Amino acid sequence: MSFLQPWMLLALPLVALPIIIHLINQWRYQTKQWGAMMFLLQANRMARGYARLRQWLILAMRCVAIAGLLFAVARPLASGLLGWTAGGRADTTIVLLDRSPSMQQAGLGGQSKLDTGKRQLAGALQTLGSSRWVLIDSNEMKPQTFDSIDALVDSPGMTGAGATADIPGMLQSTVDYLKNNQPGATEVWICSDLRSPDWNADSGNWTAIREAFSQLPQSVRFHLLAYPEQSPANVAIRVTGVRRVSGPKGNELLLSLQLSRDSEQELDLTLPVQIEIEGARTELEVTLSGGQVELKDHRITLSGNRQRGWGKVSI
Repeated sequence: MSFLQPWMLLALPLVALPIIIHLINQWRYQTKQWGAMMFLLQANRMARGYARLRQWLILAMRCVAIAGLLFAVARPLASGLLGWTAGGRADTTIVLLDRSPSMQQAGLGGQSKLDTGKRQLAGALQTLGSSRWVLIDSNEMKPQTFDSIDALVDSPGMTGAGATADIPGMLQSTVDYLKNNQPGATEVWICSDLRSPDWNADSGNWTAIREAFSQLPQSVRFHLLAYPEQSPANVAIRVTGVRRVSGPKGNELLLSLQLSRDSEQELDLTLPVQIEIEGARTELEVTLSGGQVELKDHRITLSGNRQRGWGKVSI
């Protein structure tokens, strides 16, 4: 058994406080032999054993009450079968929502994957119950706390967004929230369509995230609400590298891109890739052969001597 506040166990010696008080009273009120009252002691000798037993039971219950109070303040956490049977509902439920553009595609039922996920999440959370609901969406990446399921589902963080999700970063935000707030038993619900750019399986952060969750004192259970159905014609684009260099022609931007599609098709597909830098748009045609193509260090001339800027790519 582990504890969220283990330092409170240092106060366990206080369990002996009733015994110390009892011994002090015994020392203060010592019995004196008085011949005129000895007959009363003889008459009460038969009941003395029961009275002493009752006193010892009262003393033991006082010690147990103090020990129980200390254990409650230390917030014990049960694991395994005991945690499942006696744990009750989760103290905190954290929802990790993938708001990437692929989640806004229509699924098998005609609704978008995002709308279907919201509906199923609301039903599941309503059934299981929780004391606290927290949302970490792929756009804000910051924990948002809600008092009710309806407030969570209707929040702006449950709508679609135009950026790719960062599932490892969202899980790291979950670890930080659990460390800072130290809730009890926690359930984490991940709603995603399992796209590789969103999950970034090659990221070196996965090992650190796994170790961070294993070191948490509270129990954390994960649920995956996945919508992996994919459109064969879907093509994804991802920026793999950006560098700013200075040359004889001025400042240039070296941009690396990766285009991929869900199914390996023999036909070549030529796609116009739009690149926007500080509001200036250029278009580049890229031919996709097979399932994936990568463009390395495409040069874009930058105007002026700016050290910072913004840009985006789209297809």
